[in-house]
Amino acid sequence: MKRKFTGILIGAIIATLSLAACANNSNDKASPSPSQTSDAPASPTGSTDGKYDPPITLTTVNQSHPTVKYADGDTVDNNPWTREYEDRYGIKIKSLWSVDATQWEQKTNLMIATGDIPDFFQATPVQFKQLAEADLLHDLSAAYDSAPERVKSLLNEGGSAALDSARIGGKLLAIPFTGTPKEGAQMIWIRTDWLKKVNLSEPKTMDDLLKISEAFTTQDPDGNNKNDTFGLAVDNAFSTLTGFFNGFHAYNNIWIKGQDGKLAYSSIQPEMKTALGILQEMFKNKQIDPEFGSKDFSKVIESIVSGKIGMFFNSPFSGLYPLQQNIDQDPNAEWKAFPIVSNDAEPAKNQAALGTIGYWVVKKGTKNPEALFSMLDMWTEIFYENKDPEINSKFVNDGNTEIWQMNKIAAYRAFKNTDQRIKVIKALDSGDTSDLTGDDMGVYDKIQKFEAGDRSLWGWNAIFGKDGSMGVTDQYRQSNAYLSDEFITSPLTLMSERSADMNKIQLETFTKIIFNAAPIDEFDKFVTEWKKRGGDAVTEEVNEWYANR
Repeated sequence: MKRKFTGILIGAIIATLSLAACANNSNDKASPSPSQTSDAPASPTGSTDGKYDPPITLTTVNQSHPTVKYADGDTVDNNPWTREYEDRYGIKIKSLWSVDATQWEQKTNLMIATGDIPDFFQATPVQFKQLAEADLLHDLSAAYDSAPERVKSLLNEGGSAALDSARIGGKLLAIPFTGTPKEGAQMIWIRTDWLKKVNLSEPKTMDDLLKISEAFTTQDPDGNNKNDTFGLAVDNAFSTLTGFFNGFHAYNNIWIKGQDGKLAYSSIQPEMKTALGILQEMFKNKQIDPEFGSKDFSKVIESIVSGKIGMFFNSPFSGLYPLQQNIDQDPNAEWKAFPIVSNDAEPAKNQAALGTIGYWVVKKGTKNPEALFSMLDMWTEIFYENKDPEINSKFVNDGNTEIWQMNKIAAYRAFKNTDQRIKVIKALDSGDTSDLTGDDMGVYDKIQKFEAGDRSLWGWNAIFGKDGSMGVTDQYRQSNAYLSDEFITSPLTLMSERSADMNKIQLETFTKIIFNAAPIDEFDKFVTEWKKRGGDAVTEEVNEWYANR
């Protein structure tokens, strides 16, 4: 019942791509040395400079990254980040083991089963719940209260839900590894060269969008005199339909608050039936690929890249993937992102997931748990605020490796890329780059090169340029156009047991309806069956959690 939200992952990818390209950029305005943070915490040892004396040692376990290469003599415990932890705070790191991402969950599960865990590490939501129930976690409430304001701002930028999800029984039992779900909210990507050809304006309403879909299907927008284009992209998991559903005030696979104040499963609400009925009509009118039921997102991308689809719902990062590939193949192609539209007078809201990649947990009884917040403060300063190219090369990216991945604790800003676009556009207009970080400069340089004629960088401009998709995200943010998933904990017992079966009948029914293999009233039968197969019991379980959270 809980679908993985790809916005978090995509946001991290964009951060990686952006950082990898900016290592050699310079900036005339340098920031203070990383040893001169203004938010250094008061030392519990009495040191006036916020440094532990004698130094403390924290144990952890690590997930190795293929993009990280250690310099000669450096190791997982002896690198620019660990040395700075010790120089700045008197914090030494001792890693018990490291594995790659494919082995991480299995290895940590085995470790948790023994009850022998390190001082801190990154846990999955399920692992966090297991550790809390086993009473193995330290209460971080006091440490958080005295944490640097910069860290508190980072953890709360996307709202309070992430921190709330880390609280159990009134205790803060973890530091949420915050991600970017709101920044990754879907929008409508439209081929604007096709839009001009069919003589239609950008969509303001759902009716406008449906007219565009029809025109892209029937008016030969690619000009090849063949009936071979589709109005709207649909994949077999419906990941490209989230924004479409939201335009009908329907929300897929989340828990929403009903008029009675209780939580209800979004996919069984009447608004979903309305949206499915429209999709069925679009399918009948050949606006949707008749083979969508067998095509995952990667296959749909092939159709977009080859110029067979002119409109789809996806994240703001689509400018780089898959649209750059379409631009590379067709120099005349142009795409632009637009906000999702509503089917009535009520503005559409984007569904938003909790926004945690995982949880940084601290073993119960660990001395100096506040050290984690100091390390997170250092991460925030260096990764998000630094403007000195030398520091960027030392701690972020030196052109050879992603040094920033050597950090031992991190969290992502909720609207990092949105704010970056604002800064970059301001610099492009004024020519003053003094307020740009090394990461910002990487984007700035790419857009300048695109404006000078380099179409290989079209995707960067489509995201961060003056008409870029992050401008749409900023509109969402300014109007708070989000509806959040109210279920902000790890899967409950019945949910874990029943969700696979209930998800299966949901996907099968929705596919049949869109495919016109079942009448729209099949939705009502699905709702009844969903409830019988455990939906009512799960709903009761969810509301019991909600009432006692």
